[in-house]
Amino acid sequence: MAQDYDRIAGIKQQLSISTDGIEQFQLLGDLAFEYRFAHPDSTIYFSQQAYNLGLKLKLKLGMARPFNFMGVAHNYKGDRLAAYEAYSKAFEIAVEQNDTLQIAHAKNNMGRVFFDQGLLSRSYDYFLEAIPLFEEVKDSTGMAYGYQSLANLYRTQRDYVKAEEFFVKALEIRLKLKRTRDIMSAYTYLGRLYNESGKYTKATEYFLKADSGYSSTNDQINLAETRIFLAENYIEDNKVKEAEEIFERGYEVISRSNVVRFQPRAHITLGKIDFLKGDYRNAKSEFEKGLSVAKDIKDIALQMEAHLYLSKVAEKQANPSDQLNNYNKYLILKDSLKDLDVARQVERLQFELQIEKKDQENKLLKINEERNNAIITQQRYQNIALFAVVFSLLIVGSLIWRNSRRKAAANNVLAKQNAEIESQRVEILKQNEELANQNLKLSELNHEKDTLMSIVAHDLKSPLNRIRGLVEVIRLEPGGLSEDKLKLLKMIETSTQAGVDLITDLLDVHEIEENRNVLKATIDMPSFLRSRLENFRSIAIAKGIDIKLEDNHVGAIQSDIEYLNRILDNLLSNAIKFSPKGSVIEMSSGRDGDMAWISVKDHGPGFQDFDKTLIYQKFKRLSARPTGGESSNGLGLAIVKTLVDRLQGEIILNTTSGKGSEFIVKFPAN
Repeated sequence: MAQDYDRIAGIKQQLSISTDGIEQFQLLGDLAFEYRFAHPDSTIYFSQQAYNLGLKLKLKLGMARPFNFMGVAHNYKGDRLAAYEAYSKAFEIAVEQNDTLQIAHAKNNMGRVFFDQGLLSRSYDYFLEAIPLFEEVKDSTGMAYGYQSLANLYRTQRDYVKAEEFFVKALEIRLKLKRTRDIMSAYTYLGRLYNESGKYTKATEYFLKADSGYSSTNDQINLAETRIFLAENYIEDNKVKEAEEIFERGYEVISRSNVVRFQPRAHITLGKIDFLKGDYRNAKSEFEKGLSVAKDIKDIALQMEAHLYLSKVAEKQANPSDQLNNYNKYLILKDSLKDLDVARQVERLQFELQIEKKDQENKLLKINEERNNAIITQQRYQNIALFAVVFSLLIVGSLIWRNSRRKAAANNVLAKQNAEIESQRVEILKQNEELANQNLKLSELNHEKDTLMSIVAHDLKSPLNRIRGLVEVIRLEPGGLSEDKLKLLKMIETSTQAGVDLITDLLDVHEIEENRNVLKATIDMPSFLRSRLENFRSIAIAKGIDIKLEDNHVGAIQSDIEYLNRILDNLLSNAIKFSPKGSVIEMSSGRDGDMAWISVKDHGPGFQDFDKTLIYQKFKRLSARPTGGESSNGLGLAIVKTLVDRLQGEIILNTTSGKGSEFIVKFPAN
C-alpha cells in the first residue's frame, strides 16, 4: 500500500516549529497514524512519544488514541495478540476518561483483530457496538470504517446483499468528506464485491470510477492494481478486447515498479487474455512467469491458478504429458492448502485461548489491586488512630476531654473502614468464584477442541481407506489399464495415503497428549532394531535406498516399547522421505553407562540454521522437501520430541545443510 510521504513531511515540519504541548501531542499521533502502512515500527515509536507527552501534560482526554494506533501497527506486523492488548489498554483508558470516540475506535479495532483470525461471531459483536458510538459523537470517518468492517464480515460470509448495503453506506460518507483516496478505496471495495458475486457490469462501473480517481491523483500503484482487477472482471465477463486494452495501461506501471506482489497476478491475467485469444504459446510463457514469481513470494493460491491454466494450455496444444504434470501439481498445492486450513484452525483456537487467558489475568490483576488498596487504606487509618493515641498521651490536664472525643471520632472512622473492607472482601470472594467458572469454561473449550479433532480425524479416515480399496479394485480390472490411467490411480493413491498419514499423526498427537503414562518392559535391542528395519525395507528399496544396521551389542534394556516404536518409525520414515535415490541410511545403537542410544543417519539435504528453531514444533514446514513427492505435515518430529521427553531422554541433531542429518535419541536403559 502506498505511503503518503508528502503528508508525513508536512506533519514533521509543523512539529518542528510547534511550541504548544497539546498541538505537539496531536501531531505526534497524526505522524504515527500516517506511518502505519509501510513502517509500523515507526507508528509504535511515535505513539509512545505521544503517550509520554500526554502523561507529562496530564491530559484528561485523548490518552487512548496512541494505544489504538499501537494496536493498528501490531496488527499490520501480524502480531494479533499484541494488537489486542494495545486495543484493550486503549479501551480501558478511554472508559476512565469517558472518551466515547476512542471507545468506539477500540471496539472496532478489536473486532478487526478477531475478524483477521477468523473468529467472525466475536468480531460481529464488537462492530455492532462500535457503530452506534461513532454515530453518537457524529464522527463520519469512524462511521465509514465501522460500516466497511461490517461489510467485509458479511462478504466473508457470502451475504452479498448486506455487504453491499454497508459498503454503500461507507461510500456515501466518504463522498461527503471529499477525501479522494478514501473514495477510490470505497469504489474498489464495491467493485470487488460485485465481481465476486457475479455482477460483472456493476463491478466494471465501480472499477472505472476508481480508475478515474486514481488517474486524477496520479496514484500509480493503486491505479495499476485497480486496472488488474478491471481486466480480470472483463475476462470473467467474456470481454477479451476490453480486458486487453485496460491491462496494457496497468501493466506499464507494474513493469516500471518494484512492487513484487502485483507481478504474479499481472502475468497470470495477461496469460488468460492470450489464452482466450488462442495465442497458447504466449499464454504459456506468461503463466510460467507468474508461477515463478508466485513461488518466490510463496503465494500458493496463485501457484495453483498458474498450474491449472498451464494444464489447460497443454490440453489445447495436445501435450498430455504437460497437461497431466501441471494438473498433478495443481492437486498437490490444493492438498497443501487444506493442510494450511487445518493449521489455521488450530491457530484460531490457540489465539482464542490466549485472549481468554489474558482477560482472566487482567481481572486477577484488578482484584489484587483492589485488595492491596484496601489493605493500604486500612493501614493508613490504623496509623492515624495510632497517632491520635500517642498524641492524646502527650496532652495532660485540660486536654483529656478533647483527646477523648478525638479518639472516639477515630474509632468511628475505623469502624466505617472495617465495614468497607468487609464489603470488599465479599466482592473479592464473588470475583474469585467468577474466575473459577471462567477457568472451567476454558477447560471445557480445550476438551471440546480435542474431541473435535478426534471426531474429524476418525470420520475422515474411513472414507480415505475406502478410496484406497476402490483404487485396488480398479487396478485389477480385466484387460488392464492404460499408462495414463495407472498414473492417475497412483496420484489418487498417493494423495489418499497423504491424508491417511496426516490423520494418523493427528490421532497420535491426541493420544500422546491424553496418555502420559510410561509402561516399561524388557526389550532385546538387537531384535527390536532388526524388526523396525524390516518394516521399512520395502519402502526403502522402492526408492533405491539401502538401510544398514550396525549392531553394537546393547543387549536388553527396560523402557516403553510402544514409545520406542513410534520414535524409530518416525525417524526412519523421515530419513527415507528426504534421502535421494541410491543413498544409504545408517542405523546404529549403543549404551553409555545408564543411558542407551539409537542413531539414524541419512545423506539427504540436511537442515538450515533457521530450521533448527522450528524443527520440533507442530505443523511447521521446513526448508527440505521430500525427494519422491511424498507429503509432509510437520508432525513427525514434534511427536518424536514429545515421546523422548516422556522417556526423560534427549534428542540430538547433527546436521550440515546439503550433507545430511543424524538424529541421536538418548534415554534411560533401566
